[in-house]
Amino acid sequence: MVNFKKIFSSKKSLTNYSLNYDFESIKIPSKKPSCIAVFTGGNAPKPKMCSKFLADFIPPDYVIGADSGIETLGVFRKYFRKMDFTPDAILGDMDSLKNKKLLKEFSKKATLEKFNPYKDFTDTELALILASKLRGPDSTVILTGGSGARVDHFMGIFDLFSSHIAPDFWLTESQVLILLRQDKTIKLLPEHADSPISILRTTESNTKGYLITKGLEWECDKFRKAGLPSISNVISQKNFKSKIPVEITAKDGDFIVACDYDCVIV
Repeated sequence: MVNFKKIFSSKKSLTNYSLNYDFESIKIPSKKPSCIAVFTGGNAPKPKMCSKFLADFIPPDYVIGADSGIETLGVFRKYFRKMDFTPDAILGDMDSLKNKKLLKEFSKKATLEKFNPYKDFTDTELALILASKLRGPDSTVILTGGSGARVDHFMGIFDLFSSHIAPDFWLTESQVLILLRQDKTIKLLPEHADSPISILRTTESNTKGYLITKGLEWECDKFRKAGLPSISNVISQKNFKSKIPVEITAKDGDFIVACDYDCVIV
């Protein structure tokens, strides 16, 4: 087994190496958490914006902060004062963390795994790798942050929806991205009639799969067969007036649903 602690203590640039991330110092709880919250660096939504959306998932059972994601975590912790957003684990190379006081404050209770910047995985990936070790068959993983000016970071996270460490929800600066697994159905009821509901393919499923929909203004028979199936779709006027949710079912592939935070998952 590779001793990654020894490797990460090296100051030399590392090439052609293989790392085994076992998170040896992090205590894995005996009971699988039902909700794992991961906070990463980059732009994130305001807590008030997504508070309604998060109502069914907070307080989370396990909280992970990745690098400067603990700054976003600090903001959420202040907003949700009655909820326990204290981190259980903090990890990353800490190269983008500006408020070092938070690291000192949070590490009093959280386990800290500090990594060398010369590594194969981003801090977001490391956090999601840990989340995948923690999660059970009924666990929900929510990733917050990671959107903003760095296109490479954004696309890197988007690619993770094709991996085994994919989060169930990604809370970006303005929208939530929801992983819709093959043979699964999601029901959405937006608060406003013009709230966009977009459906994306994962990187792996660019030409795979199809969708069955009910209650959209433009239904699945008009969707593209490859690439982006439907962008800026909306709930039909009939469904909106009757308060009947939109139904989207994935077949023969995974998809991603992007919607505003006013959408309620029914």
